[in-house]
Amino acid sequence: MKPIVLHVAAFRNAAGGGFTSALASLARRDEFETVLLCPHECAGYAWAHTLRECGVRLVHAGTQFDVAAAVVRTAPAVVHAHFMAWMLPATLGAAAARARTAWHLHSGVTQANSARDSARRLKYASAKRLVERFFCVSPDLVRYLQRYGVPAARITELPNGIDLRHFRPPSLRERAAARLRYGLAPHDRVLVFFGRDAAVKGADHLASAIGLLKHRPSLLLVAPSEESRRLLRDPRTIDAGSVLDIRQLLWAADALALPSRVETVTYALLEARACGLPAVASPLPGIAGALSDDGGTLLADPENTAAFAAALDLALRRENTPLTPAVAERLSVDAWADRLVSWYAQRIAA
Repeated sequence: MKPIVLHVAAFRNAAGGGFTSALASLARRDEFETVLLCPHECAGYAWAHTLRECGVRLVHAGTQFDVAAAVVRTAPAVVHAHFMAWMLPATLGAAAARARTAWHLHSGVTQANSARDSARRLKYASAKRLVERFFCVSPDLVRYLQRYGVPAARITELPNGIDLRHFRPPSLRERAAARLRYGLAPHDRVLVFFGRDAAVKGADHLASAIGLLKHRPSLLLVAPSEESRRLLRDPRTIDAGSVLDIRQLLWAADALALPSRVETVTYALLEARACGLPAVASPLPGIAGALSDDGGTLLADPENTAAFAAALDLALRRENTPLTPAVAERLSVDAWADRLVSWYAQRIAA
């Protein structure tokens, strides 16, 4: 009987995306049984069906109180908790089940006021007694944990991994078909923007920058909030809704806009770059650190509307810009899975 690695995530994104693709990559390894504990509503999502086909067993919880009990029932060898919402109850359940425990920080962290800062100090004072490894997708999250007293020896920087066989530059025929799917003419210049949270993703910054462009591009608006729709309302805006596989969107576009206020190295940015799509992104620490040697990622401060607009104009006029072999090797989901599987094996054997 294989040891169980239980991933715990209050993940409610109906479109799935890079996180679920990464779990599928882990499930294809033979060493462990991969189980995902997630909210009840996820059971009907298309990505849940895909994970089951890849061999992932799904279990569900409704509230944080259910999480610890579900962890104990699953009897895992390792509990790998993702995102913040369920990390503490997952850790309590792991302690009761005598399982090894890891936390995985995926998202950028907002600045703390005094009350939030105190709560974070209390949380990490408790966590560092029980959690053996903290995985961080970018260097700014490493510094964040160290600021709250997590020992450097227990922190591993692990950039997000992407499937470079799936996310790749399109052929001319594939690109033409993708553009036709969204009603785009061959001469149209097209931006793609992920707008689930208008404030975090900087929809207002993008609206201002687009307004300065001499030739306004079409905009593929993906998984938008109502506020993003309002800010970016225009006859050339195409509301793409929630998309299970974003590759067609990336193949149809000419550049990705990421004017975020809070961000790490998002799957969307990595997947866009793997498809050869030039990107214009905020110079946030995680993005700048991970892609400083990537010639296809332009960093521009979205607070400087003219500078961000100029970068968008340049990106829209660029040719397809593939990742260099060195950057591609670093971002491969296979390399990502290798590192996690190695850690699981070491901790189970210890």
